[in-house]
Amino acid sequence: MKYTTAVISGQGRGKTLGFPTFNLQIPIAFTAKPGIYAGRVWIQGQSYLGAFHFGPIPVFAQSQTRLEVFVLDYDHPGPISTLSFELVHYLRPVKNFTSPAALTRQISRDVQKTQKLFS
Repeated sequence: MKYTTAVISGQGRGKTLGFPTFNLQIPIAFTAKPGIYAGRVWIQGQSYLGAFHFGPIPVFAQSQTRLEVFVLDYDHPGPISTLSFELVHYLRPVKNFTSPAALTRQISRDVQKTQKLFS
């Protein structure tokens, strides 16, 4: 299912980890189970691949459910207020990591898997 939602402010941790994300307002009719997904993102009519996180972020002791996406091959030229997305492949459950570096290694694997699934 394709959703259109607002881009909201985040903590900026994705950029620090080397994977800047768009934090998304969780759509009202959103029914996905928590986890990591590969999918598609549309920004200003252009389609991109995305690696999504939906759920808490235990490595940063954040129990609140969040929805965010790292958009592959997107240059982040400026702020955007909305985007559309579709979750296509469930990759794995949300995990707790011993450190931000361990999380970064896993994100890299998730991004590689996303690329492979759509190649």
